[in-house]
Amino acid sequence: MNERKDHPARSVALGAVLAAAVTVATMIHVPLPGFRIYFNLGEGVIYTVAILLGGKYGAAAGGIGAAIADLVLGYPLWAPITAVIKGTEGYLVGRLARRNRHIALAAGAAVMTSGYSLTAGVLYGRAAIPVEFATDLLQTGVGAAVALVLVPLLERRILGKTPAVR
Repeated sequence: MNERKDHPARSVALGAVLAAAVTVATMIHVPLPGFRIYFNLGEGVIYTVAILLGGKYGAAAGGIGAAIADLVLGYPLWAPITAVIKGTEGYLVGRLARRNRHIALAAGAAVMTSGYSLTAGVLYGRAAIPVEFATDLLQTGVGAAVALVLVPLLERRILGKTPAVR
């Protein structure tokens, strides 16, 4: 679906609801002791929003929603980093999804895994990089699978359109 051109108040409200959905999905997490990182379900929501509504909503929901989750969960150092990484990830997936959803998801996963792995290496040392990378790879893979299941269902049921085969 193309970027929406709704009334500004409706766009802000929708963005807030979607950011809240990312926050809640991110808060459903499994902490990994030792490195202050965790596996969460936020990627599936970010990817779903980005594919359905485009880069603007993907960036807002991903960046704001995941950063708020970091603050609530006690990871304030990560919140600004998360805002940039997840915002970029959501934007990129939303922009590329019109051409090819699988390539869009792979590009988003590359942004997320490289961004967090590099940051973990800087903050915690090189030993953190493989742990962060493996966790992020699993998280983006699960998120992509969730989105690839949810998007066609939502397109058909909510948006009333037949899903495109991609």
